[in-house]
Amino acid sequence: MYPEIKVKEFEWYLRDLFFRINKNNNNDKELIKDFRKDEIANFLIKNYLRYRDYEFDEISNLLNIVLEDMQKNNILIIDNELIKIHSKFNRKQCTKCYYINYLSLNEGICCRRCHSNNLQEFPKKKNMQ
Repeated sequence: MYPEIKVKEFEWYLRDLFFRINKNNNNDKELIKDFRKDEIANFLIKNYLRYRDYEFDEISNLLNIVLEDMQKNNILIIDNELIKIHSKFNRKQCTKCYYINYLSLNEGICCRRCHSNNLQEFPKKKNMQ
């Protein structure tokens, strides 16, 4: 239906969204974990330049594909139109291919592009000695 690259790209933006929402949450102890499918689709169209020209139905179709895959990998739970994420996403950069990864705590530390296990915090933290 959709090329694999388009689905992977969409998943990256969705993970970015989950990361940014919880990163900007002032209360680090409380995870924002409930999202509505239609709100996610509208937010992506409104706030991500990449998806500004997309129709709501196309975003919804991509969202359904990606969410189903993420549910199979125990990253989130889908309950009707409600999406529940298990844990915050961490942003890490692959030292081999430099890809920026957004990984749930439920996933192994592995680059989603080249499958390397060598990931570092993004941006790399500087030693202050």
